[in-house]
Amino acid sequence: MAAPAQVKVRVQARDGKILGPAKTVKQPLLSVRNVLTDETLITNAKIDQRSSGTVVPVSLFSETVSRNAIVVEPSPLNPPPPVKQPFPEPGPHWLLPPSGEGELIVSLPLTEPSLLEFKATAYAPDEVYASATMWVIPGMQLLADPGLVLTFAGLYTTVQTSVAGTTVKVTATVTMMCGCPITVAPPAQPPPGEELYWPATEFEVYAQVRVKGSQDEPVPLPMSFETTNTFTRSVQLAPGTYEVSVVAVQPRETNVGYASTTVVVA
Repeated sequence: MAAPAQVKVRVQARDGKILGPAKTVKQPLLSVRNVLTDETLITNAKIDQRSSGTVVPVSLFSETVSRNAIVVEPSPLNPPPPVKQPFPEPGPHWLLPPSGEGELIVSLPLTEPSLLEFKATAYAPDEVYASATMWVIPGMQLLADPGLVLTFAGLYTTVQTSVAGTTVKVTATVTMMCGCPITVAPPAQPPPGEELYWPATEFEVYAQVRVKGSQDEPVPLPMSFETTNTFTRSVQLAPGTYEVSVVAVQPRETNVGYASTTVVVA
């Protein structure tokens, strides 16, 4: 009888890093299903998230980097050369996965070639999914880095409101799916383990407000970047109950986040 097949699996944010140890990111899970028999082989196995990997210049390509390139957009916040730029040079970069971390090696006791679906679950903060389907042969050892990389699109987005008289302040928290923060300009020395990397100029964030239960089309209200991960907008509202939602978009990467809440103006 053949030894169990083994497959190394990683999960990566679209245009971002491995879903690693950031506080905003819950531990991702992996399930494996035989597509032809509908048998579930693995259910919600925890994917290691001790490290999110390292972003390296395109010139440092190696066999172990993720093939899902990270593209840095030009930022108007960058000063012209020769001044040191606060953000990485525009253009493609590679993600170097952490050796032995940010991964899950699954063991599959197959008796015949099987068409398997690898489905990962992440949280934004609601459940979101990424999957791939491929043939796996008994005894096959697919353990080379970067592994089978499942990519999550989207932005981790939440919304809060506060009311002062008839003024409602809408606060959106927006983070990359990997947990990397969005900022105007990173400090010269980022805190240990934190890579302040994604410029706020890449993102469009707007609020929408309408009377609760109304079918009226809400008017987009652009929000302003306030501080790391935080966008705000204040709006004057008559007394009533309102649905307040926030939409966050990274247009060039097709990353979208959404959150909604209810607010009462007395």
